[in-house]
Amino acid sequence: MLKGIPFKLTLTDNRLMIRKTLLLWACLLAISHSLMAEVKLPEIFQDHMILQQGVANFIWGDANPNEKVEVSWAEKSKSVTADSGGKWKVELAPLQASSVAGELTIRGENTIVIKDVLVGEVWLAAGQSNMVSGIKQVPRSQRQVFMDQKNNQRIRGYINGKWYLLSEQALHTSAVGFFFANKLEKALGVPVAYVVVAALGSKIEPFVPPVEAKEFELGEKASGIFSKRILPLSSYSFKGAIWYQGESNRGSKNYYQCLQALHTGWSRVFDMPKLPFYQVQIAPFNKSLEATNLISDGVWKAQYRATSEIEGMEIIPLHDTGISVKHIHPRSKQPVGERLAAMALKYQYGKNVITAGPKVMKAKRRGEAVVVSFDNIDQGLTTSDGQAPSFFELSKDGNVFMKASAQIIDDEVEVSSPDLTQPNYVRMGWHDVALPNLKDKNGWPVFSFPPLSVE
Repeated sequence: MLKGIPFKLTLTDNRLMIRKTLLLWACLLAISHSLMAEVKLPEIFQDHMILQQGVANFIWGDANPNEKVEVSWAEKSKSVTADSGGKWKVELAPLQASSVAGELTIRGENTIVIKDVLVGEVWLAAGQSNMVSGIKQVPRSQRQVFMDQKNNQRIRGYINGKWYLLSEQALHTSAVGFFFANKLEKALGVPVAYVVVAALGSKIEPFVPPVEAKEFELGEKASGIFSKRILPLSSYSFKGAIWYQGESNRGSKNYYQCLQALHTGWSRVFDMPKLPFYQVQIAPFNKSLEATNLISDGVWKAQYRATSEIEGMEIIPLHDTGISVKHIHPRSKQPVGERLAAMALKYQYGKNVITAGPKVMKAKRRGEAVVVSFDNIDQGLTTSDGQAPSFFELSKDGNVFMKASAQIIDDEVEVSSPDLTQPNYVRMGWHDVALPNLKDKNGWPVFSFPPLSVE
């Protein structure tokens, strides 16, 4: 007896509590069983999604162990039985591009209907803040391009776990992704999607799969973004990837190895050997306006090497797009997206378009001057401002450079300095605040280049 309460009353009360507890557990088990029985899909499978044309598409998810799951699309169905862990995957035969919306239906213990599904081109758009940066940050004339297309049902973005129509995005979509998709949609006449996986201020290492991070010795902090945001998309079908990152790797000595690891890893997990991978040469930037080489000798040099040695990689320049070296986020994103799209149009879709500006080929002496020649010249050399070519420098030892005068002679540039009559090296635009003006008459800029030996 406790404080005057008979033992018999306490026992009855305990029995009642036991019955209530058992009933509660039964309810919880029933609810748990019900939840386990439901077919579930990764979040990328939502209304307004776009499937990749011309290749197998996989639909996958979770269900009860050994549960039968049926996937239906365009009056065709395919069934599969979930494995002992409840995992299942269905392969759809290659689909033709279509702007007519369809429904993707998945049936198990429950039924899921995904509406307004199109078939076209799907690209992964990854990187850091300049890939995230939205339409509302670009100049007014570029925002108007978006506004003119906001009711275009064939351009869609997957951002932060949700598929968006342009009309729903309230200008916060990736500007680079939009301008890339917009150019492709106009040129190809099919639906185009850009799937954005980007993180503000992120280095490249978190995007690399663990296997390749270990193989290329990138350190323990690698793979965080990959594991959380890339891996869940690994069975989704893409045409390729566009990449705008490198600002947070300024000064990195291993950026080339990082690009190797990233491309090798993504090619593996997406089962796309020689994955099309088009990267942006990050913009000149230094708030202090000092002509350091944290970008040029680190990221730029690695990007150039990667595009020459890794099959599937290409690069576009942007130093001519009206940027300020004081700002790490260039406002003008339309030429960036459209130049990336030109790469895709040429290499993935066989279109006859210009995809790069002239690149330095060699340098040789002519008297006391150095003559620099280029390949990939289309319509001839000129400058963006009508002035003499800028940011050419000469050096005796390849380390200390001095400003030099330059002039265009036919398809070559003659460089000279009265203070250095026997230079052994020449470079153009090769420091962090350089904005060279040399370009092709077709509008594409000449790539900046590192110290080049004079023959």
